[in-house]
Amino acid sequence: MLIVSGTAKFKSAEEMDRLMEVGQRMVEATRQEPGCLDYGFARDISDDCTLRIYEVWVDDVALEDHFKTPHMKDFTAALGGAKVTFVSLKSYKVSDVRDMM
Repeated sequence: MLIVSGTAKFKSAEEMDRLMEVGQRMVEATRQEPGCLDYGFARDISDDCTLRIYEVWVDDVALEDHFKTPHMKDFTAALGGAKVTFVSLKSYKVSDVRDMM
């Protein structure tokens, strides 16, 4: 299993609003992909300009296939003009999962 976690900071709340509109379509389409176990974006509770990214994939192949989808290409194109001031995105290979609640 692969977890992708990250943060993106936008120059303004308006930029973030634009991303969230485009992002909704991206999330809905991505959640239908084979190999996607979870996928979401969320606005940070303490900063209107910060986006939290969380994804769970069955493996590297599923994630690589995700990058080739039409909705990923559309999303990337829509982000082309976004004013992003910071991005950090990391993937983690997970070998064990346990329920905590």
